[in-house]
Amino acid sequence: MANGIKTRKILLVSTDRTFVQDTRTAFAASEIIQLSTVEKNVTELRGEIQEADFGAIIVDMDAARLEEVESLQRIMRRLEDKVPVVVVTQEFNAAAVRILVQLKVADFLVKPITTADLVRSVVRTLQGPGREENTESQIYTFMPAAGGVGTTTLALQTAFQLHHSVTRGASTCVVDLNFQQGACAEYLDLEPRFDITEIENQPERLDRQLLDVMLSKHASGLCVLAAPTHPAEMRSFKTDVVVRMLDLVSAYFDNVVIDMPRTWFPWTETVLLGSNKLYIVAEMTVPCLRHTQRLIQAVYETAGKEVKPNVIVNRFEQKMFDNGIKQADVQEILGEHFVGGIANNYRLVREAVDRGVPLHEIDPNANVVNDLKKIILPEEAVQPRAKSRSLFGMGRGLLKRKAG
Repeated sequence: MANGIKTRKILLVSTDRTFVQDTRTAFAASEIIQLSTVEKNVTELRGEIQEADFGAIIVDMDAARLEEVESLQRIMRRLEDKVPVVVVTQEFNAAAVRILVQLKVADFLVKPITTADLVRSVVRTLQGPGREENTESQIYTFMPAAGGVGTTTLALQTAFQLHHSVTRGASTCVVDLNFQQGACAEYLDLEPRFDITEIENQPERLDRQLLDVMLSKHASGLCVLAAPTHPAEMRSFKTDVVVRMLDLVSAYFDNVVIDMPRTWFPWTETVLLGSNKLYIVAEMTVPCLRHTQRLIQAVYETAGKEVKPNVIVNRFEQKMFDNGIKQADVQEILGEHFVGGIANNYRLVREAVDRGVPLHEIDPNANVVNDLKKIILPEEAVQPRAKSRSLFGMGRGLLKRKAG
């Protein structure tokens, strides 16, 4: 124990002698981390890993080999989520990523890695199972149920609310995954700087330094990762590229807001599995609400029951005396998935988009702003005609990327 700080023991499992030596060197100077090593393949482990002995475990393995994955699965089952596991692998493909996400490893890194990245990951992981939920990146994903429903507007306003939050205020990044027709940068009058062709064939090239170059930064401090759009090109990038990008962004930002395209791609499932909150944006038309039902079912069929779609109905109007759709109809159609409606304020939204500014800059008390805050930040939302802050018991229902 150094200066009253408890020493934390971590275990490295690896047959890569160079990696073992580099890791020993990296942690040698630490007064609070004690590294132990087992130079065996993960399939050869028997009783070397005991839950009570270690604060974290690093497993160096080949995630493309079924026998090694099965061995890791047995280890995770034995540890019962009491000890976080960091996986280091040479394999970087969609199947491997999906398996590691489903196994709920604390983090995974792809060789070649720098010792700085490994140390950072382990230190973050050592905050342990008892760490506060909001100490690790929270990923909010917005998916449109139809074209033109206002997904980008709501995603950006959510990002600003998180960025300026008094309870969750921290670094926030918007990631525009609509590579063909994305508009996040345009809505904020920013230049999209993410050149995806630079890493298309070598996703491992994307590091913190390159990420900094490719980020567009708003005057408020909000960051946007968006690529120049190519409307005439229908390109489907490899899952590896998207996962590498999101993994790096989530490592350096406390909040990540993702604006998804309407089209499903091979990487869509992985993004859904990695999201803490999934919001489907719909509008009050019969075709859109019916399609929203089908989209909810598709999410469950694709990503499983761990991912719960939350539906936000944009341009929401509580019609009572005409033959249009009423709030009761929306609640009946969407059930528990309906988490709130956003008022129809076309004039405000249009002015914000045309000026390239966030909604709250024009009117911080606008109905659209307050409606969204009740959904995203219920603990900070103010009820109409109320003079004090009110708490709404909506719960956070977290699903971690590495998490559940």
